[in-house]
Amino acid sequence: MANQEKKIVIISDGTGKTAKRLMDAVLAQYSQKRVEFDLVDIHPEVRDRKKFNQIIKKIDTRYLVITSMIARELSNYCHEQLSKKGVLHLNVLEPMVATMSKFLGVHPDFRPGILQAIDDRYYEKVDAIGFTVQHDDGLGQLHDDADIILVGLSRTCKTPISMYLACNFGMKVANIPIVADEQLAKNLLRKLAPLKRATIFGLTMQADVLAHVREERSRFLANPNKLHTEIEGYYDIRDVRDELRFCRNLYSKQDWHTIDVTRRAIEEISLEVLYKIEHKD
Repeated sequence: MANQEKKIVIISDGTGKTAKRLMDAVLAQYSQKRVEFDLVDIHPEVRDRKKFNQIIKKIDTRYLVITSMIARELSNYCHEQLSKKGVLHLNVLEPMVATMSKFLGVHPDFRPGILQAIDDRYYEKVDAIGFTVQHDDGLGQLHDDADIILVGLSRTCKTPISMYLACNFGMKVANIPIVADEQLAKNLLRKLAPLKRATIFGLTMQADVLAHVREERSRFLANPNKLHTEIEGYYDIRDVRDELRFCRNLYSKQDWHTIDVTRRAIEEISLEVLYKIEHKD
């Protein structure tokens, strides 16, 4: 066997990714040696004896079998069968689980597939964040795929709420600005018409607070010499009240959820949104 190509098979009750990463890390230490090896196959989600027996029919002493089995009964069975055939084998999880159990003083759950579920949730959050960024401030075209739609006037916290929901709960959120204009409102309603009413949330804020927030934002961004002459209406309390009145009437007519975000933490607002989604309130 010294002159033959070494054959490796991975058998896992999960995806096999953990065993593959560990194998690659170890084999990297042999990069300067003249060793020929071939990863013949990776068999994922092997969770019963029947499936395992089918796999090892073609495996003989020319192979190394790397397993990542967390279920103790099946792991013991695999060890017995491979030992009978004289096949070199290793369950890469056993040393770590044994040591970790001694350190923590408790036994693991021995449930296969947990890591994959964690990975799936991670990638769901990544997708949600990407979607939310692409659908910020009226951008994007895939509003049908959104879990939540936030609408509201400028500076009513649409973006931070959207990102908090995406990053922490994996929700795909689109946020759309409202301008107090009848024609623009009609365009918005046409855009939102195919969507479920329960997913749409209208944000509002007390007029004096919104005016103050807008004024501070204006002073930060605008040319100080042109601040009062060009964008004073943006934070004028009378105009802000008119805009808020326009929004509240729109929300009421469409029977959308309405949330007042005045002086509330993003976490608190987000939990209210999630509660209403869950209970279809």
